Amino acid sequence: MIPMSSRLTQMVQTSLTIKVFAICFVSVHVPLLVFIAFLAAGYAAKPEPVLLLLLAATVAGTTICLLSLWWVIRPLRQLAHAIKIYRANGTPVRMQIDRKDEIGLLASTVTAMVAETETLMTKLRHQAMTDLLTGLGNRRWLNERAAEELARAERLGEPLSVLVLDLDRFKGINDGHGHETGDRVLVATGEIVRTCLRPYDLAARIGGEEFCIMLPRTSLDEAEAIGERLRTTLATTTVPPLRQGRMTASFGLCAAGPGDRLPDLLLRADFALYEAKRDGRNCIRRAQEGHGEEAMTSAKRVPVKAASPINGKHIL
Repeated sequence: MIPMSSRLTQMVQTSLTIKVFAICFVSVHVPLLVFIAFLAAGYAAKPEPVLLLLLAATVAGTTICLLSLWWVIRPLRQLAHAIKIYRANGTPVRMQIDRKDEIGLLASTVTAMVAETETLMTKLRHQAMTDLLTGLGNRRWLNERAAEELARAERLGEPLSVLVLDLDRFKGINDGHGHETGDRVLVATGEIVRTCLRPYDLAARIGGEEFCIMLPRTSLDEAEAIGERLRTTLATTTVPPLRQGRMTASFGLCAAGPGDRLPDLLLRADFALYEAKRDGRNCIRRAQEGHGEEAMTSAKRVPVKAASPINGKHIL
């Protein structure tokens, strides 16, 4: 059997109502308690001393009440401040409140809910920026990161190259072996891209079978060596039921210049990729000077299917 004193202590610890009641009860009765102590001490109950004593005791009781209530509800202010900061800049709410009453329960619950929400938001942000099939970034992610890398490269005067690869005759894989095999080819391609690159390189799947790789601090010669490593690895990889050598890709390569944006680079790299397809596939071609302007001029003259290797997958 739990002793009465332990039960009362537990009730006080777990109930905010009892705490507030106890604080108010004691504070209200401070003047009475002081007056009783005054009389018990043998002092005469003269009006002026008693009045001053009761006035001082009332002020003291009110002060004790306010300070005690402030201490009791202080975690609520801390919690509100933490939530305000979280809404402003996303700083996680972390509060260690060693209390078992309603305020402690509220603080721990809100902290847990914010942590769960932040975990969910992080997961959603990751999904929104990731190609779910290959695990690489998607076009939205690449657009955001590319702007940062281009600005940094221009600010520091460092080279930056862009490599675009497109799987050869991918439609034939889907038509002849089914979309499941096609998906396995895409997954294998994503894994090869991921393992062949450096930690600071950016890789994204930007179309059905088209991938873009941004190579910071990399000249065209270095980028071409990386592309060649990717090309040979793809060509020697087997994805059943395909025979070895069936999984190949064509590559377009270009270098970033002052003021270039991602669409400019993709246009030039895609034009070089078009040349690689035309030259027999499974090879790398560099974008030559003026390729971007020539591609845009061709896009105005020729129907979209024949002009844009990004939008038109007529070249397999």
